[in-house]
Amino acid sequence: MRQWDGQRVTTLQLLLSLAQHPTLCVWCHSAPSLTHVHVHVSTDGWQRLLKNIRTRAEMWGCIIVTSVLLLSGVGASKWVVYFSRTDICAWAGTTVTLPCRYDYPSPFSSTRVTWFHISAEGRREIAYHTDGNLLSPSYRDRIKYMGGLKRCSLQITNMKLSDAGTYHFRFETDNQQGRWTSPDAITLSVTELQVHIHPPRIGNMFAAGETVFLSCVARGCAAPGRNFALYRNGINLGQSNKLSAIYNFDSQHAGTYTCRPIPPQNVQSPGVTLALGYAPRYTTVQITPREAVREGDSVTLTCSSDGAPPAESFAWFKEGVSGSVPDSFRPELRLWSLNYRDHGEYFCVARNPLGTDRSRPILLNVTYSPKNTRILISPKGDIMEGFAVNLTCRSNANPPIEKYAWYKVNGGQPWTKGNAQNLTFSSVRSHHAGQYYCTAWNGFSMGTSPTISLSVLYAPKNTSVLARPSTVIEAGSSLTLTCISQANPAVENYTWHRINAADAWETRSGPSYTIAEISPGASGQYYCEARNRIGAHSSPVLTVKVRGRLKVIALASAVGVSVGLISLTVVVMISKNMHRVDTENLEEEKQCSPIVDLPVDNTLFRESTSETFLLKGTKMSDIPEEPEEIYESSHPSIVPLKEAAQRAEEQGKINYITLGKGEGHKNTSRWREEAQRWS
Repeated sequence: MRQWDGQRVTTLQLLLSLAQHPTLCVWCHSAPSLTHVHVHVSTDGWQRLLKNIRTRAEMWGCIIVTSVLLLSGVGASKWVVYFSRTDICAWAGTTVTLPCRYDYPSPFSSTRVTWFHISAEGRREIAYHTDGNLLSPSYRDRIKYMGGLKRCSLQITNMKLSDAGTYHFRFETDNQQGRWTSPDAITLSVTELQVHIHPPRIGNMFAAGETVFLSCVARGCAAPGRNFALYRNGINLGQSNKLSAIYNFDSQHAGTYTCRPIPPQNVQSPGVTLALGYAPRYTTVQITPREAVREGDSVTLTCSSDGAPPAESFAWFKEGVSGSVPDSFRPELRLWSLNYRDHGEYFCVARNPLGTDRSRPILLNVTYSPKNTRILISPKGDIMEGFAVNLTCRSNANPPIEKYAWYKVNGGQPWTKGNAQNLTFSSVRSHHAGQYYCTAWNGFSMGTSPTISLSVLYAPKNTSVLARPSTVIEAGSSLTLTCISQANPAVENYTWHRINAADAWETRSGPSYTIAEISPGASGQYYCEARNRIGAHSSPVLTVKVRGRLKVIALASAVGVSVGLISLTVVVMISKNMHRVDTENLEEEKQCSPIVDLPVDNTLFRESTSETFLLKGTKMSDIPEEPEEIYESSHPSIVPLKEAAQRAEEQGKINYITLGKGEGHKNTSRWREEAQRWS
């Protein structure tokens, strides 16, 4: 029957009437514009309804088993490939056959056949080829071609998820144009059945006492509505659609677990073997070479451990050092060109999924000369006079240090010899302050420490006052008093005191106290106090004498008049009464003393039996009634610094006259000479 709509055939119904229904009918057609015959396999066999046929010149036929029945007016063709099943659902691990038959006209003969697999991702593979060298690696040893009598079925064993996809068949004949590829394809779906283990472990090894969960999981076309049973070593453990738990895992739970569908089929999941494992143990370290090594050598440390599963990672550590040795996550630790810092004890840690184990430390004995020699001072911080101080010489060396020696800069010979590592001051004093260094010897060579400074803090001491130009000074002159003291830290301030005076002067800028124009009223006793943050100390008392300028002139005039009167009286007395003169001479010897020369410049002294005056003209009113001693110490425990002696050539020689008892008549002529010289 043909139905036309204008120039297009819209529907064509082909009917085949046979006395007996065929078991297989293959409908095929061709057109002038087509190079191949399209084959349509119909299991209902005898009827096919075609729509939207676009050309009139088409041949349709039905192949029944080995014969072809052509419609009236249409030619026949035998270029055919047909599949009895185009959708196949299979279980992973099973064997599947892809049914296929093909035909071609005589007198051609088939020379080469090929099965193509196109995965869901579009990847194309050759599942089978007459030339076995062209076969894709994933199908090797799993393919069986079931050919013969124009059969082209393909058998695939041990199905995998990757086998899912579409399969096309192609054959070639001995004619150059006799090549044919099936327009249809077989769609293969794979259902995977697996045993899931939680928690996952490498090698599926679990420690004794752990809890393990198992379940049967199916994914794919055959999974919906299925129930599954769990097996261990082939023994049915019951239905397992949900998690099955193993508590306190031990050796009796070890074995191979599989899943099977319910009701039983020739389907079984891949086996999963659970084993009883343990954390690493008996972890040890070995050093190669075993003998002692020196700086510059190389060594290898090897970590060994027993574990199930075997240790999968390692880490190396050095005693006393935080963190692992860099780049040491291997069972072997290679140390190149050793130096003194590599000396020490090493250990390794082995790890697997069940735990860790640490080896015992092993000593890497690297011999080296003294390094990093240094001095440590105890106590730290400020050290004050009287403290107990300990200086320790430290040095890194292998073998250990045998001998130490201590030196003080500019100190000459070492303080100690032998193996004295410590230099101790039980009660440190200021003279112990200075710079020190030590040396260390270990039999290979010597190490010398850097110089350190030992600073001892103490309060001011040895405080004294120095007067310039002198302690006896003319009125109107300038007088500078300087306070001298030893202290560490340095003196921070000075305080000046005058005895019997309510006022005290303090200067913070320096140790000197200057009176620009001194007056007679400034005479008196002075001392200074020096202070730092440790303490304070006072100097001995220094007496300052201020002398008016007219005193010397008045004194000299008075002495001259006295000498003249005495001389006149003596002459008269001698001439009148020699006996009386003798008596008076004897008394004068007891009262008078001879004229003496003293090296003190411009100084007036009062002594117990006589008075000494400088022979210069002065007024008697300028002469002090009671001259004072130059020094009077109010601090007998402190020895004052001595005044600087003035040069003799600047002072000259000054003559003094002393009045006393006796020797008056014996020195009359000398008195006259002196009186005349000063008058």
